[in-house]
Amino acid sequence: MLEIRKAGERGSTRLPWLKSRHTFSFGTYKDPQEMGFSDLRVINDDWVVSGKGFGQHGHRDVEILTYVLQGTLAHRDTLNNSAKMKAGDFQLISAGSGIEHSEFNGSTTQPVHFLQIWLTPHSSRTKPTYQQKHFPIVQRRGKLQLVASKSGQDGSLKILQDAKIYAGDFGPADSFSFPVTGRRHVYVHVVAGKLKVNGENVAEGDGVRLSDVQAVEFTRAVDAQVLVFDMRANNGKSAKNQSLGICSTRACARRK
Repeated sequence: MLEIRKAGERGSTRLPWLKSRHTFSFGTYKDPQEMGFSDLRVINDDWVVSGKGFGQHGHRDVEILTYVLQGTLAHRDTLNNSAKMKAGDFQLISAGSGIEHSEFNGSTTQPVHFLQIWLTPHSSRTKPTYQQKHFPIVQRRGKLQLVASKSGQDGSLKILQDAKIYAGDFGPADSFSFPVTGRRHVYVHVVAGKLKVNGENVAEGDGVRLSDVQAVEFTRAVDAQVLVFDMRANNGKSAKNQSLGICSTRACARRK
């Protein structure tokens, strides 16, 4: 099975300081057919203007992966973590029994562009943890680099779920095959550029659901960046709405 979710089909939030596109249902955007895929629950593509951001708000029982694409994202949380994340940085928060955090544009002049991704954890009420790491683009040119996994292998961030998350960068000369072992679900999010995934044309903002495939083939790329989620085949297309982990965009997005 291969199913494409086009960028223009995503939900959206527009505020004076925030532009966001939602691959799956989030906040005021609700689509019962787009509640997630396997344990992947949220992919939000966020642009925040200088000096603004999401005020302190809480989460429980959700794995939150943030990937900064452009600019500076300032983070602060109730575990006493404080950081300014730059392009290429990945942050993973295992919210567990509860954590509060804020996220603001760390620049007074430039916007910040980042992806925020949520997955359901394998266990509830675990001890909250925070991880952050920079993964240089040079390490994933023409291939996929592991950025998060259950075991933390190969220096990846450790996620509390049977999932592996990869980042890849591909150009016209690149052809890459990602083998899929066993009965797994794979989701490909196109971060930038365009390419073919198993022979299908996709471009920035598109998503590809794949099930019952032996490999995922990346070809014909033009300045393409992708995130690839290799996940268990638990319940197909749907994932439970983790109400404790999700806040309304308007509720948790307060001006600084």
